[in-house]
Amino acid sequence: MTTRTGTGKKAPTTAKKKAAPSKAATPKKAASSTATMAAAPKKAAAPKKAAAPKKAAAPKKAAAPKKAAAPKKAAAPKKAAAPNLGKAAQASSDIAKTGAIVNHIALVVDRSGSMSSIRDKVISVFNAQLAEIRKNSESLAQQTFVSFYTFQSVVDKPRFFAKPILEVAPLSRLECTGSTALLDGTGQAIVDLSSIPGAELENVSFLILVLTDGEENSSRKYKQKLKSMIHSVQATGRWTLAFLVPPDGESALKRFGIPAGNIRAWETSQTGIEQLGQTMQQGLQNFYQARSKGQKSVVGVFTTDLSTVSTTEVKTTLTDATASFVVLPIAADSDIRTFVERAQPGSRYQKGSGYYELTKPELIQEYKEVAIVEKATGKIYVGDDARTLLGLPIAARIKVRPGDHAGFSVYVQSTSVNRRLEAGTTLLYRK
Repeated sequence: MTTRTGTGKKAPTTAKKKAAPSKAATPKKAASSTATMAAAPKKAAAPKKAAAPKKAAAPKKAAAPKKAAAPKKAAAPKKAAAPNLGKAAQASSDIAKTGAIVNHIALVVDRSGSMSSIRDKVISVFNAQLAEIRKNSESLAQQTFVSFYTFQSVVDKPRFFAKPILEVAPLSRLECTGSTALLDGTGQAIVDLSSIPGAELENVSFLILVLTDGEENSSRKYKQKLKSMIHSVQATGRWTLAFLVPPDGESALKRFGIPAGNIRAWETSQTGIEQLGQTMQQGLQNFYQARSKGQKSVVGVFTTDLSTVSTTEVKTTLTDATASFVVLPIAADSDIRTFVERAQPGSRYQKGSGYYELTKPELIQEYKEVAIVEKATGKIYVGDDARTLLGLPIAARIKVRPGDHAGFSVYVQSTSVNRRLEAGTTLLYRK
């Protein structure tokens, strides 16, 4: 230090340079930075502000999800469904107490992916059935409440539930996807309809009509207990379950206790879907007619039992066409053409002129005529009214059981040349 200060002029410069450390007074900067840094914890203690995570701990406020745990409130749709249920139930209950006939009909429709190719036709058929329900309900003075279920891999929430038929709007859309929860769809309809207050009243009956194009492959909820559920409701005598299924789906339903007359196979073709509509229409007519006669359930929704037909009605309603026919006894099994040409030598068989005797359950097409023979007199009655009288649709095919009728026999027109005729029966042949 002495040596440097002894340089005189340079000393002040050096002093300034030495003073520079005070400029650089990095220590001051350091000090201030230390102070600042030291003090900074207080600022940095702002992490306490930043500890606003405590504010952000407002997740406790956000813990309002517990309020939002109001999904229980949102689960109110279940509660919200209650008013509709209660209103419908009360309406049907009040009406039933007046002595009127009350019907609850549930349409349960498959909307799995395989239904997509016929979706528009299904919508059309569905709306036609709504019109049929409305027509029968009004013409027969029966009060009807309708529910609509769809199912795919799971069962959907009902589109509407226990709604008066006059308030039901036509279906416009049907989205098709997923698999086939057929059993769950049926089970859910049973559970929901059973819960309607007043369901136990004697004038209240239930029809569940199920439509599917495939076999069960997705049910979980009711698969194991559906059989006992079906048995329980059928035991009341006021429940009818009917199914429209593919040809290989009939046997499975019979194992669940569904009567054979309440199961009908159909094919997913354009022709098949048209026939399906006719079948459903006739099934609904059979149900309503049975209800008007005092029945509370039906075991032959898709069949007609001729044993219930009145002989008096036949004679007063139809045309006596006895003179137009010859009665030919059949001694041995034969095709119809061979039989006729042998029984009437020199004659040529005219297709459509022969009427074979109905002896077993059989599908009768919509274009075939029916003749009725009074056993006591042998008189033969025909006419369009014959189909109506027997409960057969004019424009639809239906399976018919001959029944055990003491008053008359039923004959069906053959439109074939090789129809097999049974020995011991007779053939009516138009002259």
